[in-house]
Amino acid sequence: MFKWPGEPSARAPEHELADFVELATWQRNSMSMTALTKLLGRLDENDYSDGVPEEEERDRVVEEAYMEIERRKEACRNGYPFVIGEQGDTLRADQDIPNNKHLIYKYLLLATRLNMKDNRVHADIDGALLFEELASEVAREYLGARAESFVFGTAAETHSFRDKVNDLCARIGEGDGFVNRDESPPRERDGKLDVVVWKHFTDGLAGKLIAFGQCKTGTKYKDSLTQLQPDSFCKKWLQSPLVLTPVRMFFVSEALPRSHWRNDSIDAGLLFDRCRIVDFCDNVSRDVLVKVTTWTAAAAKATELSGR
Repeated sequence: MFKWPGEPSARAPEHELADFVELATWQRNSMSMTALTKLLGRLDENDYSDGVPEEEERDRVVEEAYMEIERRKEACRNGYPFVIGEQGDTLRADQDIPNNKHLIYKYLLLATRLNMKDNRVHADIDGALLFEELASEVAREYLGARAESFVFGTAAETHSFRDKVNDLCARIGEGDGFVNRDESPPRERDGKLDVVVWKHFTDGLAGKLIAFGQCKTGTKYKDSLTQLQPDSFCKKWLQSPLVLTPVRMFFVSEALPRSHWRNDSIDAGLLFDRCRIVDFCDNVSRDVLVKVTTWTAAAAKATELSGR
């Protein structure tokens, strides 16, 4: 998996090449299938001289990358920040003033392709923790009217795990607070739980839709798909069981390939990739939007992209 400002492998899959095309377009204002084909040919010569893919195969991969871009444009529902040429073989920067969804897409693109272990803080904003805030608001938007959400995980570093669980129970009106069923003190920071979203009924009674979500920036998400287990979390840390087991949500900044979408969804629960997040970010708060805009501009400037 390439990290910007590096280049992808000559044998990179279509979703990875699509990310590179978007970043190159952001930097150069346009990128064509011909230019990408030439780049892959050069990478073949430099890196794979012992087994160069045939030119026909290279053309096929490039075409699939641009088909992936077409799919993203449709999936983002007016949130795709680039313009596809009339022949479908070029991508160019959108010269109009970017809307909020365009800005969020670019943030997610960088949060995928930067090294989010060592290069996540820009303009004094932690881009990975910001992703949790964005995911919380997207989850609330997805559940619709009267839904509530908050960040449980690492964005709330000032609180102990006990305090976080007590706060969770108070907000959702169930669970009766923190409990530790072992003799040793808990070593958890968040139990892999990053965001919580729910819908109360006016009667205030237990038994409501609750969802627990985990968030991942970067490209190494596979090992995390099954880490969050709401039933186990509740059994371990809540005094009383919830009436309904929370739904699992998984948020990832990457635009995931469709070739293994079903299996990833089975492992992760309700899966939100980059395009699904953009699809439901119409009403992101001003506070989060300002952070997204500031972080993205600073990260773009620091990594050879324009700040726009």
